Amino acid sequence: MVKAWHIIAETKHAGEESDVPPFREYFVVAVSHADHAAESLQMRKNLSEAKLTVVGEATADFIEKSNIKDGEIISVGAYSSTPA
Repeated sequence: MVKAWHIIAETKHAGEESDVPPFREYFVVAVSHADHAAESLQMRKNLSEAKLTVVGEATADFIEKSNIKDGEIISVGAYSSTPA
């Protein structure tokens, strides 16, 4: 059975001050170990400097409904909070 991990990637906005919240992207990575899931994302050029947090393992129900296959990465969404 496929294992998958929920991961949050946080990156700073280019040229922004440190008090601006980071840009957050949410991923599901289907690999056997959480460490390997984070390493897979870190290899992406746009995420090489990101702070990655493994939130937890995806449920079997989520894996089945999303039809994720071993080795795949799904971008679930992104969130950016910048001052108006």
